[in-house]
Amino acid sequence: MKKTLLSLCLALPLSSHALAQSPEYMVEDCTIASQGFFQDFQARSDAKYEGQRTDGTHAVNGTIHLENRSEDYQCSYNAAGDTMVDFYTQGKSWPAFVRGGGSPYAGSAGGSSEQPASGNAARVTFAPGKSGITLGGAIVGKNYFDYSLDARAGQTMKVELRITDTNGDGTISFNILPPGSTGVAIYNGSIDGNSASVRLPESGDYVIRLYLMGNDEDTGKTVGYDLDVSIR
Repeated sequence: MKKTLLSLCLALPLSSHALAQSPEYMVEDCTIASQGFFQDFQARSDAKYEGQRTDGTHAVNGTIHLENRSEDYQCSYNAAGDTMVDFYTQGKSWPAFVRGGGSPYAGSAGGSSEQPASGNAARVTFAPGKSGITLGGAIVGKNYFDYSLDARAGQTMKVELRITDTNGDGTISFNILPPGSTGVAIYNGSIDGNSASVRLPESGDYVIRLYLMGNDEDTGKTVGYDLDVSIR
């Protein structure tokens, strides 16, 4: 596959409905969802698994610490623990947010937009007759990079991320966001690893978001990468 060099950058992971049933998965997923809801992906968000209710759903409670205030929230998951069914904060449920309909804070003053700044995104197209491409670049600290590409429902997207060089630990990952998502992912690499094969549920523009984690993110390290992307 032809290798294309496409810029620098990346940020924080967002929420996922990947297949996982552990309390740890639900806590991480709920934490990321809270950042997506309030559109502040740098905010510290503390969550705790509270157990399974009598109706079979699982509860995760948390608090997100925003710039000028803190907000309590709760995530509810189905009996299998792999799908969020309710997000509750500010005294009400937000079913549209759970279904991927967007955050009420998207684009509002005082909240950071989920959309990347200029230069932090690129459109991916395949050469005529090809169904894949290898992309290359580097991410620094709390930055992130979004690759967007069009796909159809029922196709399979395969993504593989490899580290090429780093001055840190090389803790880089990616999420796959479905069309119209404000942060909720259908694949979370920080949980499921850096090699994905995902059958796409709907047609539209998908985003592959790359980001650093841990000490590399916190101390501004640089991680170079190659990213193989194919859709069939």
